[in-house]
Amino acid sequence: MEFQNKRGTGYCGLACVLCSNEDCPGCAAEIAGGGNNCSAGKCAAGKGIAGCHACPDYASCTEGMPHGKRNRAFNRYAREFGLDALIGRLRVNYENGITYHTPGKTSGDYDVPETDGEIYQLLRYGRNDPYIKCPEFDTEHFHLRQVRMEDAEELLCFYGELSEWMFFENAKSNRIFSSRRATVEEMRKCIASWLDEYRNKYYIRFTVIDKAAKKAIGTIEVFDNPGNSYLHIDLSAPYETQSYISELLSLADEKLFNIFNMRTLLVQAVPAAKERTTALQSYGYKPYECTAGGKHYYAKKNTI
Repeated sequence: MEFQNKRGTGYCGLACVLCSNEDCPGCAAEIAGGGNNCSAGKCAAGKGIAGCHACPDYASCTEGMPHGKRNRAFNRYAREFGLDALIGRLRVNYENGITYHTPGKTSGDYDVPETDGEIYQLLRYGRNDPYIKCPEFDTEHFHLRQVRMEDAEELLCFYGELSEWMFFENAKSNRIFSSRRATVEEMRKCIASWLDEYRNKYYIRFTVIDKAAKKAIGTIEVFDNPGNSYLHIDLSAPYETQSYISELLSLADEKLFNIFNMRTLLVQAVPAAKERTTALQSYGYKPYECTAGGKHYYAKKNTI
């Protein structure tokens, strides 16, 4: 079975690009030609919308077909990222061996998960879902792995002493450490909240370890929002330099954009952070006005 890009997706959300029916031109083409009686497809075509994902009444409609678990997962992806992104992601997974239909059968890898949420995760991350197994990374000077409770004392050493501007509007950290008398127990509570967010598939907080010194010198949070993704970088003052920030931005270019399926990545740099600002600009980040109200952001689009 070949990937048939010209077929697109069905109005109901299913993947015509991977349909095993070689004679079918795709649901949209069939309905336009009057050769398909799919009520969901006719409804969407009649409304002049690209599919059920774009319908404001999708959640409350009583059509059965668009509400299968695969349909819900695919429609969610199309609603969050767009139809072209859905087709692109289906192609990436197809090229990596994830099946939509298996030869001689109607089932495939997207049929195995029990919930539409699990199908969505498979669609979005393929077989390398970072929320199942958290990845680890190495750069020239740093090792990055998921934050652990055992990091509390080392992280407290610099989080408890950061000047206000270095929090980069990290509201949670500011609440915990605003008194400048934070305790190890408070640091553990902060780490526990980061780990809870990981379990909820909200974001991942990595500990940044200096490989030579063998100690934690900061954290990085990857928040892979369907719209704009965020990279929150908190580093001990001696590491807040253009060269070290550039090293971490290089990691984002080489790994994070693709692993987390990012479209646009935002990093914050207040005016006082001259070294950070220079590093961001050298890596192609442009000033960005954040609609959510955040200030001093720089953005870079995924060009891959």
